[in-house]
Amino acid sequence: MAAKKIKQSKTSKSRKLLAKSLGRKTKKIQKSTIRHAHRFIVKRLDRLSDVRRSVIGWVVLLLLLVSIGGFQWMMFRDAYTQDAPAAGGTFSEGVLGPVDNLNPIFARTSAEKSAAKLLFASLYGYDNTGNLKGDLAESTAINKKETEYTVTLKDDLKWSDGKPLTAEDVLFTVNLLKDPRTRAEISGWRSIKAELIDQKTIKFTLKNPYAPFMHALSFPVLPKHILAEVGPSKIREYKFSKRPVGSGPFSFRLLQNDNADGSKKIVHMVSNPNYHRGTTKLERFQLYAYPTRGDITKGLKTNEILATSELIYEDLPEELQAKTGVVSDNLSGGVYALFNVKSEVVKSAKIRQALALSVGRGEIRSKLSWSTSPLNGPIISDQVSGKLAQFPKKDLARAGKILDSLGWKKSGEFRRKGSKELTLSVVTIKGSEYEKVTQELADIWTKQLGVKVEVRIVDPLDSNQDVLQSVLQPRNYDVLVYEFALGGDPDVFAFWHSSQTTRNGLNFSNYSNPVADDALSSGRAKSDVKQRTESYKFFVKQWVKDLPAIPLYRSKIEYVQSYNVDTLRSGVKLVSPDDRYNSVLYWSVNNAGVVELVDTLA
Repeated sequence: MAAKKIKQSKTSKSRKLLAKSLGRKTKKIQKSTIRHAHRFIVKRLDRLSDVRRSVIGWVVLLLLLVSIGGFQWMMFRDAYTQDAPAAGGTFSEGVLGPVDNLNPIFARTSAEKSAAKLLFASLYGYDNTGNLKGDLAESTAINKKETEYTVTLKDDLKWSDGKPLTAEDVLFTVNLLKDPRTRAEISGWRSIKAELIDQKTIKFTLKNPYAPFMHALSFPVLPKHILAEVGPSKIREYKFSKRPVGSGPFSFRLLQNDNADGSKKIVHMVSNPNYHRGTTKLERFQLYAYPTRGDITKGLKTNEILATSELIYEDLPEELQAKTGVVSDNLSGGVYALFNVKSEVVKSAKIRQALALSVGRGEIRSKLSWSTSPLNGPIISDQVSGKLAQFPKKDLARAGKILDSLGWKKSGEFRRKGSKELTLSVVTIKGSEYEKVTQELADIWTKQLGVKVEVRIVDPLDSNQDVLQSVLQPRNYDVLVYEFALGGDPDVFAFWHSSQTTRNGLNFSNYSNPVADDALSSGRAKSDVKQRTESYKFFVKQWVKDLPAIPLYRSKIEYVQSYNVDTLRSGVKLVSPDDRYNSVLYWSVNNAGVVELVDTLA
């Protein structure tokens, strides 16, 4: 204990000596600092004004150099950089539902067709010029008789689950389309023979030459390794329809109900790393399926979605127009006023002529809130070279004289023949554009021609109305305002040939003329462009003479989108609305400035 106290005493003395030594050194440093300050600051205060002027000069020069550098950088940026799509991010698009089935061969609604295009690939598809281009297919060889098409697939194709995609998958899909038990929405395959050559090659054999056959190869391919054990009659209800595996640019992640009754759903998709054309710029794609266009407008207003192809830009509220832009492009289709030529009222070609002559189609287009391109007949004019027969121009006076000559005289507001009133039953599909056009027609025929018009609006999305069985199949109308998706080939056999007047056919006019039938059959049986052109010219000439419909305007797509996205570009040629995804590989939600390398020697 004593030793410990002694040791502590010595330590204490050492600390005191150290403190004194540090104190002396600190005083020396303080004195030295004061002398230094006196020498270099206090004694030179009289020179401060000179130093200040020098510093200010240097500061001004520095600011000038910085300004010049900044200006040069901005000039460099404008001249040598451009906006490029930035990778990543989530894109959300609004479409009309419902989404009941994600198996693409059962796609019926706009939402289901959109999902099918994003999740599945086809042998062939359309590019941004409206021409066919190989998708899964590398090439196709055609025999001299044009009855055999041998398709070779690209190398190393895969499904989104990593399994190989082969010609066996293509054969499996075709056999499903041929089987009536499948009840697929894609038809026309029952008479076509499909034969597997090897894992990359499949051959299609036709009974007769069919010029547009290549366009039929745009069907979506299904995975055999998942569906092979499922019977054709059970595939529609199979779990694959809710959780599909595809080969498109995106792969399925989740189908989400976004409200209590399930009328609003979200299809969540992610970029497919196995997509044969490469990886998308977008990391995720969310497809919002809404029950009404009003709901889509609300989704756009609340920023729930970034874009939609379901709305007309000019009909949007001003606050929405201020925050969005629109890209408009024509489609390969058209809106027609179709006369039911078996109807008691319009079975007379003279009455159809009078109704057609009373309509100024350009005037109708000018009164619509959205711009449209003219449609002059049953075929898109730019699909056939040369001049086609023109639809007659408006001649209201002549139209009135025709009806007078038939005994339909003006008696008060409407025309009568004896005690019978000339009355038209006009039906159209629910939708602002169709309803507006139908009302314009009704006003013309009622106010200018004296024909009584009864308009009926039907909703194909309302299961209670059953539009297909109650209206379209029985042709329950005198006039139907309807839109035809004409496709990428001038073949319009399905819409105007007499064989298609059956309940399941698309000849909603019930048009039948042997001369027109021969021309249509001849046009699809020849691959020679000149011969096909002559056949279609002959058909159009007869069609204009018979007037089974009034061509109103070209179909179009209006893609309303937020300003901070890079998606559909103007000037492209689309065949159908879902072809807007042709360039989805390069879509982005943000742009990044990148240096553009320029050859200074050029």
